[in-house]
Amino acid sequence: MTRSRLAAAAMVLGAVAVLIYTLARPSPRQATTPGDGASTGAAASKDTLAALAAVPHVLFRHTGRDNTYSRMAIVALADTAGARQFTSLACERIAFGGGAGGHGICLQAHRGMFTTYEAVLFDAAFAPTATLKLEGPPTRTRVAPNGRVGAITTFVVGRDQGYESFGFSTRTILVDLTNGQTIANLEQFKAERDGRPFTAPDFNFWGVTFANDSNTFYATVMTNRQTYLVRGDVSGKTLTVLRSNVECPALSPDNTRIAFKKRVGTTQAPWRFFILDLRTMQDTPVGGESRSIDDQIEWLDEGHVLYGASRDAPSSGSDVWMAPAGGTDAPRVFLTDAESAGLAR
Repeated sequence: MTRSRLAAAAMVLGAVAVLIYTLARPSPRQATTPGDGASTGAAASKDTLAALAAVPHVLFRHTGRDNTYSRMAIVALADTAGARQFTSLACERIAFGGGAGGHGICLQAHRGMFTTYEAVLFDAAFAPTATLKLEGPPTRTRVAPNGRVGAITTFVVGRDQGYESFGFSTRTILVDLTNGQTIANLEQFKAERDGRPFTAPDFNFWGVTFANDSNTFYATVMTNRQTYLVRGDVSGKTLTVLRSNVECPALSPDNTRIAFKKRVGTTQAPWRFFILDLRTMQDTPVGGESRSIDDQIEWLDEGHVLYGASRDAPSSGSDVWMAPAGGTDAPRVFLTDAESAGLAR
């Protein structure tokens, strides 16, 4: 090849590289860590964060279109409309448990030409304690009430992604938050249904929620395009199928009910929120909410639930809504420009 052709080829390759970089470069709504160059708002002081941590508060992902987009924000539960304080962490999903001596999980995506994912574990002062590399896009996380055990679900790269599709693949792990070590992948647990072993090569798990003993948990498993609610035992590494058509369970504070999304329609708008009574195994709709929403509910108290919902278009932002667990009262916005809300009681 002549020098002129080599030069021309180099120019073309250079232009392609610039184009790829431009398309892959994170926008303000894509950036997920301060290092990505968009989340540059100053974090609150240690004293300010400590004061908030000392009272019941709400942790959530800020989704306002500003330089704190995706940062973990905090407001006092008694004043959710008050000024937001921000930590240095930027997250896709957030979970916390254990109060003053607890731990939390911040799932992150570092977007660029090659996107990478990780889970940052943090303490009650919102200081990182450990980092775990993740194999794919993070989607769900929960922490046990004592703050010592957490669950992380990611989509497996290379498969159709999104719960709307039956073709997705997930990986769900349990993590010891005191030392940052993985306890187990849920696919390693022994499952049974109707007293018999229950196995399948296409098992997918997601939506873990922990009981007050922090050993019992509930989760969703899907096989052959059917979802099931399972009860798990962390120490025994066992799973028991309880019923079908339950996704993203969330256990009530008194451990007697599960809020979940139930597939009721087409793939264009497949879900509605329901409350399952664990004593009777009967479910009732979440009062007043008729939209199809893809989120794992969080309980505000025994009578109300929280969940994130996009506005008319995903690009227009999202809010955290509150709805009654029973009755027909209309839901209302609990936090504007927010998602992935969790309570620290």
